[in-house]
Amino acid sequence: MQGSFQSDKELFVQGHLASIVESSDDAIMTITLDAVITSWNSAAERIFGYSAPEMIGQSMEILTPPDRTNEELDILIRIGREEKVDHFETVRVRKDGKCIFISVTISPLRNIAGKIIGASKIARDITDLRKIEANSRSAVYLAAIGKLALVSITDHRGNITMVNQKFCEISGYSEDELIGQNHRILNSGVHPKAFWVDMLAMVAKGNNWHQEVCNRKKNGELYWIDSTIVPLKNKLGKIDSYLSVRVDITQLKHQEMALIERLKESTCLYKIRSSLLPESTISRVCQKIIEELTIAFQFPEITVVKIEIDNEQFSSANYTDDLVNGLYSKIKVDGDSRGKLHVFYLEDKSFLLPWEQNLINTIAYDLGKWLERLKAEQRISHLATHDELTGLPNRNLLQDRVARALDKNNRNHEHAAVLFIDLDHFKVINDSLGHKIGDFILKMVSARLTSAVRSEDTVARLGGDEFIIVLQNIACAADAGTVAQKILNTLAQPLIVENKELRVGASIGIAVFPNDGNSVETLMIHGDLAMYHAKEAGRNNYQFFTSMMNQLVVERYALGNDLHYALERNELQLHFQPVVSMPEGKMKSMEVLLRWQHPELGFVMPTKFIKLAEDIGLIVPIGEWVLRTTCMQIRAWLEQGYEVPKMAVNLSACQFRHKSLVADIKRILDETSVAAHYLTLEITESMVVQNIDEATRILNQLNAIGLDISMDDFGTGYSNLGNLKRFPINTLKIDCSFVQDITTDQNDAAIVAAIIAMARGLNMGVIAEGVETEDQLAFLTEQGCNRYQGYYFSKPLPASEIINKLQHMV
Repeated sequence: MQGSFQSDKELFVQGHLASIVESSDDAIMTITLDAVITSWNSAAERIFGYSAPEMIGQSMEILTPPDRTNEELDILIRIGREEKVDHFETVRVRKDGKCIFISVTISPLRNIAGKIIGASKIARDITDLRKIEANSRSAVYLAAIGKLALVSITDHRGNITMVNQKFCEISGYSEDELIGQNHRILNSGVHPKAFWVDMLAMVAKGNNWHQEVCNRKKNGELYWIDSTIVPLKNKLGKIDSYLSVRVDITQLKHQEMALIERLKESTCLYKIRSSLLPESTISRVCQKIIEELTIAFQFPEITVVKIEIDNEQFSSANYTDDLVNGLYSKIKVDGDSRGKLHVFYLEDKSFLLPWEQNLINTIAYDLGKWLERLKAEQRISHLATHDELTGLPNRNLLQDRVARALDKNNRNHEHAAVLFIDLDHFKVINDSLGHKIGDFILKMVSARLTSAVRSEDTVARLGGDEFIIVLQNIACAADAGTVAQKILNTLAQPLIVENKELRVGASIGIAVFPNDGNSVETLMIHGDLAMYHAKEAGRNNYQFFTSMMNQLVVERYALGNDLHYALERNELQLHFQPVVSMPEGKMKSMEVLLRWQHPELGFVMPTKFIKLAEDIGLIVPIGEWVLRTTCMQIRAWLEQGYEVPKMAVNLSACQFRHKSLVADIKRILDETSVAAHYLTLEITESMVVQNIDEATRILNQLNAIGLDISMDDFGTGYSNLGNLKRFPINTLKIDCSFVQDITTDQNDAAIVAAIIAMARGLNMGVIAEGVETEDQLAFLTEQGCNRYQGYYFSKPLPASEIINKLQHMV
């Protein structure tokens, strides 16, 4: 640590800074965080009596009186924690054993990485001033310091009654102009209101006040003083006036501030430039600029930064459009203005021109150059990794994309698929219509392929009429077949080329990771082989690499075909699972769950057929059947005299987005004569994050009908909690995946506790799903959850069995 600090010290004392330190009337020294002295100027030798060779390498504790042991180390510990310790007064022992009073200003020292490695101290001998303050009346002070210090006396209301010549000389006001005035005539506006409030409160109690103050001369120029205010009491012991003794420290302050500002500027530029890396994003770089530039300006607490680049804007949290007191610099890329860097003050403060303007000019220039480099590197990279005709990734980039996809899916135990696509009879088009039209068709095909897959998937052109699509994170191999069919349907749409209608078919081979291979080469070979099987099967179709995968597609198709008839054959059933309140154990509501009684397969769980229903367009009619059947069941139970709790019905994403959802629900409620308050509609987070405004509109319409809204599987989606309060949500349901391990997994326990606390804060109800054990129930009860659902209370039951539970509610 000593060696590291020594390097920092050598940088610190270079050039003109060394002369400032040596010419100062104040003791200036630097120390490590364990109080070891590393530099010692001539004023320090004069004030403390020790020479530099005697002190460098020694501990500051050598100067500490016995009654102040460890004072230095305690202060340095606070410095190391980045706590604010900038000015204090204390007592120290000179070499000759004499105790002196000193005023100390201390600042942290950082290395080039920004880590605090020590502190710099400026100490002033104020022993004589302390002695002056000990005298009882103003005449003593005037005699001692009148020729050197700015001296004034005010009455108990703060109006000036006497000033000395030094005061007039420094302030630029005559004695007649000052007598009768309040000291506010000198206010520079640099210090906040709280600064003066604290001063008045201290002297009003009879305490001396000592601070460095920035005042303003008559001509508007600023000057700094070391100010001490002493309350003076009359014979009755009441304060009747105040003596102010000020020492002009403007030159020292300018030197100190210049040093600080240079260091702040250098640190700011270093940290910002360190973030200008090829892999950095514009957002990350702009946030770094905002963070560091705010710290670098003279009033960080009121500094606001805004960066405009193209159509994007990045700004401090407290930025508003009405700010006018500021500086700006243009951001230029390749000579063109791309935006501006603005710095504002929230108050009418003066900027330290020109250095602050130079600083933002430099940052704006650096940002522009970084954007130029980024643009050039992206252009070069794109040319090396993309097909020139279509702009799609080429074979080189494809190899990398497939390798990354396999690595990710292997870590996460997920599936991926490679679709090898070859256009059917494309050679005929090239030969008959020419390569120009052939190239145009390839571009159109590229656009259609891209539109048929997700943004995270990769569409690449190998060359000629061969394309590869890499599907990441698919649930199963059958999903790859669904995408392949979508691609075939998309390509089947006619192309209009020079007023001619052309149709393009394709043969697609599918290889699935990890079933069909664990390497890029293997999957591409297997996909290519499967593609040839598709051509042999008549073209314009897709084939999986293995017959087993083909069989899965066949089975899925058969199941989908059976699902078309499930409604008309009355194969769908409703089961009901109670939601119980504790400790009374009363059923408060029930969740309606769909089951499919397949004539051959038996009960088919929703996890197997709901997604299938969405894919084949049956989910909306099935959802309407569930809602209508639920209402009919409610009506039947009411007519039988049962007290029916709320029924929670799940909405699918397709239902929620269906334009007639609200009208359909109103119609069903009217036709079944069921009041809306009997129903709760359960939605998921993923259903509302796509379009917040549209989701809010729909939910408000449902809520206006009188329906409760419950957010199911809460915690598993990606909703913005800041938007959650916008929705008319009555209840949050904690997903069973969190409840399952709350007694063994600290993370799940913390998430569940946070959801319960958040629901309480938003005045929402909360239901814990999947409760299966007494330990889970005990934990949830302790956290304040009072409604539960799960096998611990009851499994989902058909209407004929759930009626027993309804009878207990009568």
